[in-house]
Amino acid sequence: MRSRVLLYRQDELCKLETKLLRLDEADNKESEESRKALRSRKHDEGRDSLRKTLIQQIDDKMKQYDDMVNRIQIYVTLKAPSSRNFKSFRTWIFNEKPLTREESGFLNHRDDFVALSDERECSWLDGVVEDVLERCLPRLVMDILFTSPEQRLKTDDPKYVQLRSKHRIDVLVRLILTMMTVGLLVGPSAVLFLVSGHSALKIGLIMIFTLLFSLALGVGTKAKRHEMVAATAT
Repeated sequence: MRSRVLLYRQDELCKLETKLLRLDEADNKESEESRKALRSRKHDEGRDSLRKTLIQQIDDKMKQYDDMVNRIQIYVTLKAPSSRNFKSFRTWIFNEKPLTREESGFLNHRDDFVALSDERECSWLDGVVEDVLERCLPRLVMDILFTSPEQRLKTDDPKYVQLRSKHRIDVLVRLILTMMTVGLLVGPSAVLFLVSGHSALKIGLIMIFTLLFSLALGVGTKAKRHEMVAATAT
């Protein structure tokens, strides 16, 4: 839809440009007075010129065109929502039925959805941890550990709507990441200390732990490529 509007505005500009070029060509062939108007804006405005009106029309259309380009540029920078967030939203719509079937057809076009805010670092890991806890722990335990009293008051339908504290989940995820980091840093030293001789085996273990560290860095953070290379090298 945005592409069609953009092409429509572009075609309008092309037509106005064609009119301007034809007007310039006609003035260039008409007389010396008309040719002088092409070289002097003051001289052109001194007569009953259509060029000034046409330039104003082009300027107005270009403002509309540039505004559309800026809006598209902002839109394409928006990221798609995570699968987990989209599924939660769609499930709530299907269960609560706040819309008719005809008006909820937009849910079938997932590519049209965008996230209005950037996800936090490791937000996918927060979701994985929360899903695992939901499957492994009873709901009462989850409500006590990961739901604040204020969040319990925000929903009157605990069957379909369950609010969890992002802060508490984040604390648990940070604890898990800290343990993983310590394990990846201390683990190689401990293993190499226990393995005596076998230089080839030690080199292999170093390569494995280096790969695991690089993998954890790439999966658990938003580090750029050069940052990953530098961290792995050091």
